[in-house]
This record gives sequence, C-alpha cells and structure tokens, in this order.
Amino acid sequence: MDIQLHAALARAVAGVPHHELRGRVAALSHRYRTEQVADTAPGIRDALDALAYAVVRMPATFRALLTALSTVEHQPSTHVDLGGGTGAAAWAAAALWPSVTTEIVERQPVAIRLGRQLAAGNFSPDWRWTTADLRDWTSPTTIDVITIGYVLNELTDETRRDLIGAAARSAKTIVVVEPGTPSGHRRTLAARDLLIEQGLTIAAPCPHQGPCPADWCHFAARLPRTELHRILKDGTRNYEDEKFTYVVATRRPVSPTPARVIARPIRRKGQVVLDLCTAAGTSERVVVPKSSPSYRTARGASWGDESPTIRR
Repeated sequence: MDIQLHAALARAVAGVPHHELRGRVAALSHRYRTEQVADTAPGIRDALDALAYAVVRMPATFRALLTALSTVEHQPSTHVDLGGGTGAAAWAAAALWPSVTTEIVERQPVAIRLGRQLAAGNFSPDWRWTTADLRDWTSPTTIDVITIGYVLNELTDETRRDLIGAAARSAKTIVVVEPGTPSGHRRTLAARDLLIEQGLTIAAPCPHQGPCPADWCHFAARLPRTELHRILKDGTRNYEDEKFTYVVATRRPVSPTPARVIARPIRRKGQVVLDLCTAAGTSERVVVPKSSPSYRTARGASWGDESPTIRR
C-alpha cells in the first residue's frame, strides 16, 4: 500500500516546481508543530497547499492510522473518516479491509479534489466524499467505524467535545489518532474520558478503563521516505518514525489483554527491559532475564504490542 500511495503522490506532483512546494511545506510544518487551530489559521488554502500537505504528511498519517486501525478486532462494513483531508485514513482502512465502504468528510474542496485524484484507479468507486464542516456533522445511520485522525489538534475545546459526542452517538467503534506530543496525549485522554462517559469500552491501546498511569503515552510507526520527501524536508535518512498517540473505543465485545508495551524495548546482554501498561491500570517496568521462560517472547516484543503475561 505504501508503494501505491507513493506512486499516486508522484503522479500528482509531476511538473510542480520543487521550490514552490518547499515554501508551502515550511509553512505547513510550522503550523503542525505549533498546533494552530484551523478556525483561526486554515492549513490548506489552495491546491498547492493540499499537494504539499499530501506529499509530506499523508504517508506518515497513513502509517499511524494503519497501526491504530489494526487493533480493531471486528471487520467493519462501513467507515466514516471525519476531517479526512486527502484520504489517508481511507487508504489505511482499505489496506486492512478491502471491502469496506468509506465516506470521507472534509470541509476543504481543494483537499477533496486532490484526494479523489490520488484515489483514482485504486479505491474511489467505494469511497464517497462529503464537503461538510465538522462543527455541524451528524449521521443519520449507525456506522461500524469512525476515524478522527489528526483533527482534534485543529479544533477548539468546545468543538472537540461536540464532535466526540456526535461520533459516539453514531458509531460502534471510534478510532482517535493525534500527534505523539504531550499535548496530543492530553487531547486523546480527554477524548477517551468522553467516550467512556458515552458508554464505550476502551479496546486499545489501554488494557484497562481506569485513569492513564503515564505522563506521556505515545507510539511510533516507521515509514519509508521517497527522494522527494527527503528533499522537501531536508532529510538524509531513507525512513522516518511518525510519533502518534491514539485510542480505540467500541460498543462491541473486547478481548482482554494483560498489558501493552508503551515504550521501545531495551535489549541488553542477557536481558530485555519492557515498559508496560497493565490491565490493573498501572505502569510497570519489567526486566526479563535470559533465564526466564518469557525471555524469547520479550525479545520479540515491539513498541505498541499487546504483551502476554511475563514471568521473570
């Protein structure tokens, strides 16, 4: 799927001068880092803005959403992406569930036009694009999965609460993804609290319903960089790690898990150190020595994985 997305982006950017894109990328990157509210500082104003956003941010957003959506236990038939931009969440949902029917709700017509262009020949027959403002969004039907990806950071507190409430009234499962910053973590926790108040059960990443025991919980998704991506971001590596935070809440049955790995495992000679969020609602650092029957399992653990019971 990465290959298809990069190919679609390469076709869209063909013939566009790189120096024009670089200027737009710098402005969008500043807005992303400073988390400006969209009502006061619209991020995508024209077609060049949309293209710059898609080239630089869409692959990373796709990877983060793919990781979060992969924790959904039940295969959906219907998916709505709120504030979908150029369609990253729709690409992620299609990668996991090829038969899913997706609606992308986005208020910027230029983002919709580019999203349709990128999807053409891939998924567009199964996608419906809706031009709408999230402040007024409601759904007349029940939806299997709603995604809200990299959106809450662009909304006021009041709009966030209203949007989470509207989604909770309409969806069986809701997936919220935010930048992996301390403020992104706080916004995700606030959304988590609202979803619990609405009667949903937390399915991931938390293995419990209680307060978060971590000051800052986030994850990372590694993605390949194209040459154009490196040029526009002044990067040298052929990959980047997208840091993100997320929550999945559902009205469907949830399979319990003992714990989740909430940091990159530390592998030392003869031992593995795992930072875990546990089903008891606590954070715990576990040192698994080579003599433990759980050592091989611990050696294979990755950041973000569900963790079985570890015996030391």
